Amino acid sequence: MKRKLILLLLAAVLLSGCASYERVQNPPRVTVGGSNTVAVLFFDNFTDDYAITHEVEQEIVKTLSGYYRVLPPSETEWALVRLGLLRGHSPDRDQAVRLGQMLGVDAVVVGEVSGYFQPVTQTPPYPTGRTKVDERGQLLSQYEYLESTKVMVGFTGRVMETRTGNVIHRLRVEGQADTERKEILRFPYEWWPPNRKPTAWDVPAPSYSQVPYVRQSAIRQAVSQFTADLMPTYTWVRVDD
Repeated sequence: MKRKLILLLLAAVLLSGCASYERVQNPPRVTVGGSNTVAVLFFDNFTDDYAITHEVEQEIVKTLSGYYRVLPPSETEWALVRLGLLRGHSPDRDQAVRLGQMLGVDAVVVGEVSGYFQPVTQTPPYPTGRTKVDERGQLLSQYEYLESTKVMVGFTGRVMETRTGNVIHRLRVEGQADTERKEILRFPYEWWPPNRKPTAWDVPAPSYSQVPYVRQSAIRQAVSQFTADLMPTYTWVRVDD
């Protein structure tokens, strides 16, 4: 099998001759024009998590910065104040045009985070399959439980072109991520006697230690969906020498 694979690779090299490939950048499906300068203004928060909008904004800035020159919300606040715009009041067409002039950008990004959930669930304890015999000859069993952490975030984003004030990109996205971990049940016993099998009451309170990591992954997934049409794509093109 290994020899066959080597022969196939050699054949592919011979057939390709002197051809080579280069990576070509394709323009985004949605173009903002001008100097490719974008300002991320703010996202309104319709959830109970006060920090979620800031994290969404920062992830959008980070992603778009791979192709655009991006002004983060901290650099655009002065312009919003001058126009009398506060969170909860998205710019209209005239205000978008005015923001473009004040900030020197081709487009502004606004939106609202409408959903955020971070449930942590646990299974009832179940045997691990590991046992031992104590000094009295009792067969003791070990138990564990499975803890699942899930984060879901949803937001709507809009990109307004500042030459006309028109919305050129609008998308409702949802990001979701999860992780699982197994924990040995250690209280009040690590090894459980046959006459005392653990119940759900013996499982400790849920741990939220995994939430920050899972939350970041869910936000990144949602932002990736929103920015997909705003970012360039890449293809490999054959070039004959």
